[in-house]
Amino acid sequence: MLTALLLTSATSLSAALLYAAALLGPDQQGPRNSSRQQAEINPTATAHTAGAPSRSGVTTARLVRLTNDSLAGQPFGAEPTVAELLLDGGKVVARRPCRNLHEAGQVDTVLLLRHQGNTFEFYRAAEKDLLRDAAITNFQPSYARRLRTRMEAAHRPATGVSEQLRIGDTERTNYVSVLYQGGRLSAVHVEPYLD
Repeated sequence: MLTALLLTSATSLSAALLYAAALLGPDQQGPRNSSRQQAEINPTATAHTAGAPSRSGVTTARLVRLTNDSLAGQPFGAEPTVAELLLDGGKVVARRPCRNLHEAGQVDTVLLLRHQGNTFEFYRAAEKDLLRDAAITNFQPSYARRLRTRMEAAHRPATGVSEQLRIGDTERTNYVSVLYQGGRLSAVHVEPYLD
């Protein structure tokens, strides 16, 4: 999937960087790496690494963690659906079969969909489509504006500061990773829990 992101415009490059930061950064916990044990996250924001100039003079982004059940569980408010995205010009760019873990012999589908520079991955089961992953870099569509409004209410970085914000729920199942560059929201990676 990372390869598919790199083939798109410059906005998708930001999403790829956010994926890399979320997956390869110091914060490798949660359902994708649940064997790691970490201390309980406080309900308030805590800075884990302060932005400091590196030897090359480039300032690194500081990492901030929040616990917010509502925001981690429903970052968009009303979640965009496959049908809505397709009606608004979205395109399915990949489909792949996926064996259903709960129903023997049932094969479901994972859809990779692009809409106005944003990338969504849905798990299509017989009964409904479930959002599995989303990388948002274009904040013009209505779902992205709702997402930005909810992010701004939860956390405001200082002007000119670059931050990585990791928002999780208390059960550590749903995550939202946010990248601020120069104090402005740059990219959001939504990772809802799916069984």
